[in-house]
Amino acid sequence: MNVRYLYPENNTLIARHVAMLSYKETVSTPDVVHVHGCWDYKIAHEALKAHRLGARIVLTPHGGLEPWVISDRRQSGKPSTTLAWQRRLVEHSYVVIAQGSMEAAALDRLGWNPRIETVRNAVVTNTITPEAMALHTQEVYRKVMDSNTLELMTDDSKRMLRMLLKASITGDRRWVTEQASDVSEQQWRYLLVYADHENVRTVVDSGARLLGISHPYIETDKIKSYLPTDYSKPKPEAHDVAGLVSEIHRRKPTLRHLVELDRALRKNTVQEDRVVDALDENHLLKYFRRLLCVMSEQTGLDEGFMPARPIDDQQTQAIRKQLQNHLRI
Repeated sequence: MNVRYLYPENNTLIARHVAMLSYKETVSTPDVVHVHGCWDYKIAHEALKAHRLGARIVLTPHGGLEPWVISDRRQSGKPSTTLAWQRRLVEHSYVVIAQGSMEAAALDRLGWNPRIETVRNAVVTNTITPEAMALHTQEVYRKVMDSNTLELMTDDSKRMLRMLLKASITGDRRWVTEQASDVSEQQWRYLLVYADHENVRTVVDSGARLLGISHPYIETDKIKSYLPTDYSKPKPEAHDVAGLVSEIHRRKPTLRHLVELDRALRKNTVQEDRVVDALDENHLLKYFRRLLCVMSEQTGLDEGFMPARPIDDQQTQAIRKQLQNHLRI
């Protein structure tokens, strides 16, 4: 994990705090940009620029957003619009680190970011050691990088995921004609965490056994991550094709729903004409055809199991984006 620190170097206390974190720093292509302080526009601008390039921001305001600090800034002639870019920085941060319960409460009242962690500052208190502070901060970095891992997966690991899902759905390795590419241990972690969040971890493990592919042993249910506030683990209620399509349309698609729909379509008992007629009557046929296109990419659904011709248009792309954004915070 590559971390870059941005902080006002003329602030002695913050500089000592950063030095205590003792994490190997990188300047090029950081995964995490840890911003200290929140009243330096140049630093905020640089952090947001890194964010646009894919870095994830961790922000430690160092008390800079306490109510009395904001009040003093305004009374000293700072325009009220100044808080616009501070708010933007907070909102774009994966997590905001408070250094005590009072600061955490103040950040919560601002309501700019629901993800607040508390890590005491060993520079100003003896209630935590520098080593413990550094370890806790590194745990926050790990939690950040274990969130929305689909965004961090390479094309090879996404291809691996599709292969594993297809093997498990079909129950026969002969259906998988793609060749596996090497997947690094870190990419396996991203893949398995994503599978857990999408509730297909058991499907992935089954596919790996069928294909004879070994992967790192990771208890993903014990890994801490940041999830959307409205997140719940996908659990399809319907089991038939028409019911699943209706449920997906009503709730927005998840990978687990597509896996179950793929399974339903492969059953010998499926009467394709009746399925098509039922979906057409409920004005869901075109939506179903778009799902078929996406499923060929996500679960490896074969044309022979598609009761209708798939459609790839702007609304199909919207379904892809819904899948991509399911775990986005």
